Amino acid sequence: MEIIQELIAAGRSYGEREPTLTLAFAGALAAVLGMAAWRARGQSWAGRGAQLGWGLLAVVMLVGTAGVLKRYLNRELAEFCRTHGRVSEANYNAVQAIWGPEQNQQELTVEFGYDEEVTERVEFEDPSKPALIKKKIEHRTVPGNPFESARHEVTVRQNPRKKGSAIYPGYETDCRFTYKLQYPGNRDVKAALRFPLPGGMMVCNELAVNLNGASVLGQLQVNNGALLLELPVTAGWGADLEIKFKSRGVAYWYFQVTEARVIRDFLLTLHLPDLPKEKLNYPEGCMTPTEITGTADGRGCDLTYRLGNAVSAKGMGIALSQPPQPGKTMNAVLSEASTAWTLLFAALVIGLTLAGARNAALICILMGVAMAFGYGLLGNFHDIAFGFWGSATIILLPLLLALGWGLQRIVPGCTGKLLALAPLVFGGLYPSLAGLDADRQALYLNVSAFALLALTAWLLARRPDTASTTAPA
Repeated sequence: MEIIQELIAAGRSYGEREPTLTLAFAGALAAVLGMAAWRARGQSWAGRGAQLGWGLLAVVMLVGTAGVLKRYLNRELAEFCRTHGRVSEANYNAVQAIWGPEQNQQELTVEFGYDEEVTERVEFEDPSKPALIKKKIEHRTVPGNPFESARHEVTVRQNPRKKGSAIYPGYETDCRFTYKLQYPGNRDVKAALRFPLPGGMMVCNELAVNLNGASVLGQLQVNNGALLLELPVTAGWGADLEIKFKSRGVAYWYFQVTEARVIRDFLLTLHLPDLPKEKLNYPEGCMTPTEITGTADGRGCDLTYRLGNAVSAKGMGIALSQPPQPGKTMNAVLSEASTAWTLLFAALVIGLTLAGARNAALICILMGVAMAFGYGLLGNFHDIAFGFWGSATIILLPLLLALGWGLQRIVPGCTGKLLALAPLVFGGLYPSLAGLDADRQALYLNVSAFALLALTAWLLARRPDTASTTAPA
């Protein structure tokens, strides 16, 4: 009793997840029981019992076969996914640690300040005690916006990195940030120029920092993940600052002006030599570019961000799409193999049963096993026979043709020719189209279900003509 309840619960759960396939398979089982009841007409009670008993036994065998083979197909898919393009958080973190993390580049900040000695008088409650005079040094900042203009150029070239069985979206950058600065105060101060590095674990190579054309690398400090340059300035001071370096990271490159100020005469050009317009994607919180220009060779594009007298906390940048994974095509087709197998199995059961083929249930089981093993071999041969198309040519296509030829031999005439198309349509065409065109999977499934329904209706319409010419099961 518990086994029956478990089967009913499993069937209800599968029906909620896959209603189309459930209807198709239920229709196939109903055809088996219906044919058993039809053959029992006019027989004795013992004969009727025997026919119904054979029908129930065939149903049990078909259900058991379907359960075992679908479990086998799901296991083969899981194994193929594990060894081909399995993206994992652990491997992604490892790629970041080895290659470099996502880069979040923040804008240069400039602070002008000076130290001033102040006197502090401390009075006591006891008037007989003299006041205490303290002197201390306090730092004062000079407010103002020193950024006259900014011209930045960043080139991002894709360099995918492999870890485990998957490929991750790595890239290399060539960055050049230039600023025209002007001190807005009228007294001598010390300037602190702080340029944040884009990542704590990043590799910053070929670094160059020039102030008015002269290198200041010897004066730089690295403080809290930023380049720090301190120098004295006087009233009217102005300078041209250039910062250049190469780095690398994964997933996305992001730039943001985090300081609350008016952004004057700002231009960022993001060169993407190997990323065309149609593949552009932006990190969350990014503004759209002012202008997008394709490269001369058509393989990439340039993004231009232009701001003038603007206030914005939005970022600018690019997010790389996931690169094609090893076995992507095979993975997509095998993902639809379980559905394709169910449709084909239902078509075989309905077709052979309504055509009155001898030992229809046994033939369906044997062909279902062959088809399931064929899908399994398809994945096994992926790394041997030139990927999906080579494996499909060597394994899948001959198997589908052999099954079609066998069906035509078992069921003669027009019905056999029609059934011979079922392996090609349900077992080959459907998983290929649904796997390679993910946006229309529902369409292909519904069309296949309609084709199965049309096949069933055609067989039922021809049943009176074929019943007397076909051998009983």
